[in-house]
Amino acid sequence: MKTSPVGKERKSLKLITRSACGVAAVAFAFVAVMAGMPATPAVQGQKPPGELASKPTGPHNVGMREYLWIDDKREESFTRDPADHRHLLVRVWYPAEPTPGGDRALYIRDINEFGEKPIFRSAANVKTNAVLDAPLLKTKGTFPVLVYQPGGGAPRFIASFETEQMASYGYVVFSADHAGLSQTVLFPDGYKFQADQHVAPTPTGKFRDDAMASFDWLEKQVFPTWTADARFTLDKIEEINRTPGNSFYEKLDLNRIGMMGWSFGGATAIQMSRDDKRVKAAIDHDGRLFGDVSDRGTSRPFMLMHHGGVDKAPKPEDQKDMDQLLEMMKGYDRSLIQHSSGDWYDVTIAKTGHGHFSDYLLFIPRKPEELDPLRGYEIINGYTLAFFDKYLNGKESDLLKSASNKYPEVTFKRK
Repeated sequence: MKTSPVGKERKSLKLITRSACGVAAVAFAFVAVMAGMPATPAVQGQKPPGELASKPTGPHNVGMREYLWIDDKREESFTRDPADHRHLLVRVWYPAEPTPGGDRALYIRDINEFGEKPIFRSAANVKTNAVLDAPLLKTKGTFPVLVYQPGGGAPRFIASFETEQMASYGYVVFSADHAGLSQTVLFPDGYKFQADQHVAPTPTGKFRDDAMASFDWLEKQVFPTWTADARFTLDKIEEINRTPGNSFYEKLDLNRIGMMGWSFGGATAIQMSRDDKRVKAAIDHDGRLFGDVSDRGTSRPFMLMHHGGVDKAPKPEDQKDMDQLLEMMKGYDRSLIQHSSGDWYDVTIAKTGHGHFSDYLLFIPRKPEELDPLRGYEIINGYTLAFFDKYLNGKESDLLKSASNKYPEVTFKRK
């Protein structure tokens, strides 16, 4: 296994705008509708901001750094070349020492990572709230760890509104991209990725058939790779913690690891709570479940978050199929709850779409009837922090006891 830091000198990347998040040819129309986004990749005339509008509210400054991790023991499953090994680009957010005058890190750091895709060139020099390579916060204790899983087709930093927030409250948050269902094509070591096997099925134009074919592809070809990536990420976190010479050495509490994710990444987080004993608690941000966890359950506490907006099919004649697919997904959630033995929570946020659980709405106009993105982020962050504080830090929260007057937009259920 190889680890390479991605240095400060790398050129800035530019931001995704209206890419159909979670798509990558995955039941394109269905997922695009679930995301609340059209099939066009950019909004003409939309001027991107110079910085992230979401601001961490915790007591700590936030640092950020990146790694390239290579699993020498695992061949790349999406290419035919046996010499290819699995590459993971990883971003880490963490509580940091104050750095007066420190430059905030760029949201996307290397334009070359995504090739020539114009959607990544539409917002130059967007800055985050984190300082690149800032010193880790000095403390006698250790930090709880979170592993964030991005949505399919989305980059590792697509929920910076949330990962920065959790770091500001004392968590160290790792997030890795997943080649084959991400848009990275060039890695810092010069490796060029291009999938030539196990690729997504070609759409036929038939809404339900395309959705089901893509779900089958995700289940059989993609999901096992993502869970393997998640296990490798946990292995690398353990390695960093026991290796002298880096700032995380013996500073990560490996008995307090949680996992969360958006969309396909949320499904990965819930499955990992069953598959890997290192994961003590998990949150699924609006993701349709995959794997066997819905049939077999998990013993770990979990939270399911859902968007509360109305989902409309791209064509009126497909609405019946859309409604049936959505009901199928709800059935998976009910089965998970029925077969699980630990605490569970179910949170639905009114007037939100699938994209509210990502940074996309910081850069694109929302639908007029939808909840303001910053209000949505406040709610998502509030419940996420309360959940992990309870199960990783032992802190109780009224948010997890019953419906809250603070967030009247939320429909709240629990075990």
